[in-house]
Amino acid sequence: MVVTGTEMRVRELAQHLFDLVTHFCLIAPRGRRRRGSLKEVEFLTLSLLHHHKTLIVGDIQRQLGILPAQMSRIIRSLETRDPPLIVCRINPHDKRKIDVALTPEGMAAFQDYQSAQLGGISNLLSKLSEEDLDDLQRLLNKLHDVVGPPALG
Repeated sequence: MVVTGTEMRVRELAQHLFDLVTHFCLIAPRGRRRRGSLKEVEFLTLSLLHHHKTLIVGDIQRQLGILPAQMSRIIRSLETRDPPLIVCRINPHDKRKIDVALTPEGMAAFQDYQSAQLGGISNLLSKLSEEDLDDLQRLLNKLHDVVGPPALG
């Protein structure tokens, strides 16, 4: 298969974007995880619930791409905190399924984790000119339109 110039450019841009996202993740405040602080996969679970309000456990697991046993540990961890960050209920339409939703404390934990991550990214972006920020905003809007909100299935 012959790779065209456009395909090669797209691959190079994808690699550059991946490297940048990785760098953003690495510069985010991390340090030693404090007792009770969120693991990244727990934050991702809360993020999905933030976007979808209520989800079935299996849908969360598939979206995260993890094994059922891992999902069970995550659900248990978030549900047994004091105070609980999620609440689980039997799905009224299918008793074999479990619905999961954020508690008010779960929403606060989601927002706290997100704020800490945004601080580091904001510090980097503050070094860009207004024109560069406008360009970035335009491109991010286009990417958001392509990607859309977190989907299930």
